[in-house]
Amino acid sequence: MSGSGGLTTPSPNSSTALGSFNISSLEAQCHNLLVHGLASSSRSSYASGQKKFYQFCTQLGKIHPSGSPCPVDEWTLCLFTTFLGNTEQLSTIKVYLSAVHSLHIDQGFPDPFVDCPRLQRVLCGVKRTQGDPFSQRLPITDDVMAVIFTALDVNGPDHCMFWAACCLAYFGFLRSAEFTVPNLASFAPSIHLGVADISVDSHSSPSCLRIRIKASKTDPFRKGCFVHIGRGSFPLCAVQSLLSYLTIRGNTSDPLFLFQDGRPLSQSLLAAWLCRILSSAGIHGNFSSYSFRIGAATVAARNSIPNHQIQALGQWSSSAYLSYIRSPAEMLSQLSKQLTSVATP
Repeated sequence: MSGSGGLTTPSPNSSTALGSFNISSLEAQCHNLLVHGLASSSRSSYASGQKKFYQFCTQLGKIHPSGSPCPVDEWTLCLFTTFLGNTEQLSTIKVYLSAVHSLHIDQGFPDPFVDCPRLQRVLCGVKRTQGDPFSQRLPITDDVMAVIFTALDVNGPDHCMFWAACCLAYFGFLRSAEFTVPNLASFAPSIHLGVADISVDSHSSPSCLRIRIKASKTDPFRKGCFVHIGRGSFPLCAVQSLLSYLTIRGNTSDPLFLFQDGRPLSQSLLAAWLCRILSSAGIHGNFSSYSFRIGAATVAARNSIPNHQIQALGQWSSSAYLSYIRSPAEMLSQLSKQLTSVATP
C-alpha cells in the first residue's frame, strides 16, 4: 500500500529487511516486559494502594468511561492524600502515590505528578501535622540482637528458624524482601531465597556462608549477587544459627524460612514477632524488619569499619547508606570537646 510521498505502509504481518514479525505477538511481548520491568515485591506492595485509589475515585465519581481513574488531576491527588492522612503515616502515603504513578505507566498515561505544587504543599502539611518523633526506624544493634536471643528457645523449631533469619538479616545487611516471602502462593524459586541458595566453604568445618540473592530492590534486571558471611561470636553467629536451622528444616524446595505448620516467614510475621519480643523487654520505638540492616550499618560504623566496606557489605550502589547509620546522643555530645583547640584552665 502506497502512502503520500511514495512511502509504503507495511501490513500487520510483514517480511522486510528487519525479518518477519507479528504485531500482536510483539505487543504481547512488550506488555510482558512492562510487567517484569517492575520488581514483583514493588508490584505486590502497590496492589493495595491501587485498590484503595480505585475505591476512592469511585466514591468521588472520578472514574472515566474506560473504567479507570487514570489520568488523574492534581486536585484529586490532593484529596486522596488528605484522605490517607487521616489513617496512614507519610511513608505509607508516599508508597500509595507511587502506586498511582505506576498505574499510569501501566495504562500508558503521562506522569500525573509533573508540576503539582499544591500536592507537594499538601504532603508538607501532612508531614508537619503528623510530626511523630518516633517515626524514624530504629536500629537493631548487637545489643538488641542479644535481647532477641535471650527471649527465644532455639531448641524449638520455630524459634530456631526465627533466630537464624534474624542473624542472616543482621550479618548479611539484608532487606526484608530478600529473605522473606509474603505467602506460599507467591513463592518463586527464581526470585526468593531457598535452601539451594545457601552454600558453605567447608562441609567438615564451615567458617563462611555464601548466600545467593537472586533479586533485590536495586537489581531490576535480576543479575543477582552473592553475600558472604563469616563466623561471629556465640550466640551472634549467622553460620552456626543457619546451619543449626537447616539441620531441622531439611532441603525441600520451598522458601528458606518456614514455620513448622508450613507457613513461610513473611515480613509482617517477622516484624510482629520482633516487636513482641522488644516490647516485652521494655524496648519501645519504631522497629521493623529493616532495622537489622540499619543496625548492622550502625555497628559497623561504631567499630570503625571503613565507609567503602560498609557500602560493599550492604550492597549499596550510592552513599545512601550513610543515612542508615545512627549515632547515639552520648557519642555526639562528646564530639563537642573536639571542636575546641585550646583547653580551658
